[in-house]
Amino acid sequence: MLAIINARIVTVDEQGTIINSGTIVVDENGLISQIADGTISHTSDKVIDARGAIVMPGLVNAHAHLGMTLFRGLGDDMNLEDFLSRLMPAEIRMLDHEAVVAGTELGALESLLGGITTTLDMYYLPDAAQEVAQRSGMRIFSAPNLLEGDGPEPLPFDARMEWAEQWLIQANATGNDSLNWLAPHSTYLLGEEHLLRIAALAEKYNAHIHVHAAESYGEMQLVSNRHNGRTPIQVLADTDLLTDAVLAHGVHLTDEDIELIAEHGASVTHCPASNQKLASGTARVIDLHAAGVNVALGTDGPASGNDLDLWLAMRLAGYAQKNTAKDPTVMPALDILRMATINGARALHADHLIGSLEVGKAADIIVLDADSPSLTPIFDPHVAIVAAAGRGDVMSVIVNGQVVVHEKRVLTINHAETVQKVHALGGVVMAAVEEVERSRRK
Repeated sequence: MLAIINARIVTVDEQGTIINSGTIVVDENGLISQIADGTISHTSDKVIDARGAIVMPGLVNAHAHLGMTLFRGLGDDMNLEDFLSRLMPAEIRMLDHEAVVAGTELGALESLLGGITTTLDMYYLPDAAQEVAQRSGMRIFSAPNLLEGDGPEPLPFDARMEWAEQWLIQANATGNDSLNWLAPHSTYLLGEEHLLRIAALAEKYNAHIHVHAAESYGEMQLVSNRHNGRTPIQVLADTDLLTDAVLAHGVHLTDEDIELIAEHGASVTHCPASNQKLASGTARVIDLHAAGVNVALGTDGPASGNDLDLWLAMRLAGYAQKNTAKDPTVMPALDILRMATINGARALHADHLIGSLEVGKAADIIVLDADSPSLTPIFDPHVAIVAAAGRGDVMSVIVNGQVVVHEKRVLTINHAETVQKVHALGGVVMAAVEEVERSRRK
């Protein structure tokens, strides 16, 4: 089906294997059938000549709000609580299925051009994200967003739970694990009864949990007030939602919280760009690693983090930890690269399929630009990826064996139409935000 030749292959396998000039062959099922040094005899009808460039696993964005591209730039210079009080009511006022499709498609376009092949999405009207996933070829894991209030669907909590059960029934019937998720927003927007009901539903269908947790000082106070002095992690543990969960942010964690996360096999998705922009704090990534916690990497939403750039996230993640520890040796490049690839896959319970380049895994592959000035010279490919590469260096992207980006152009999404659709919604978005601002001033 496809062969990539003359490739500097960065596998991100368990040993961190690098093949300096090799070949990858992809079979008709979109799986990697061969990886080897040098040339391999093959019958593939498509051949990509990497010309010595880095070829690596697709990036995994383990926490994002893709449809939030519609609100990009409207949450700046404010803390998380002010950001939410401005954006969430505006979203409820103006979002519908078509708007979320438009915003998510723009997010998918941006993601694919930047080498992100898989995203764990948390946004309203998640069937819109699946529509985009089918069209674009991108892997989008999504779930019903569970809130105490109505949201833009609009559904009160009881109806929202009925909808969530139907979603899980469909996911189980089709065997689609990317849909077998529930997304309780947070422990500050849901009470203990709500959380216990969500846990019971998740247990019934063996569903995975994706939840915001311990992002800001303000959140910690809100949760403490609502849940009798407990931390978000304690609340999740007490309501049976912590096991194998994906915890978005995980900034403000006590030692006991970290022990609980490790004991329950949960993953933390570190979102350094959003955390630094909102002044939410610096996550204890080094301590999480020391405790054996799987730490993935995310962008958060395009209004809270402003872009969907995991290359920036890799760099910020490393720099912040080195600076905080006052030790430049912590967080070596391969560890950070794992956060953006195999650790993200592990958080999504998909590391058997994606996250590294190995025979039998899906061909989710990025080919970087052989002529990139910022990637010249390359002495250590792991360092080049984490400390020098950027979105502009992504030349080709393959998802499940399908070429979705070729020569820096997305083949599955109409670029101009997608951008224009979001431009056209700008007036509606601003009207909703301005209405919220007027309400807040009263």
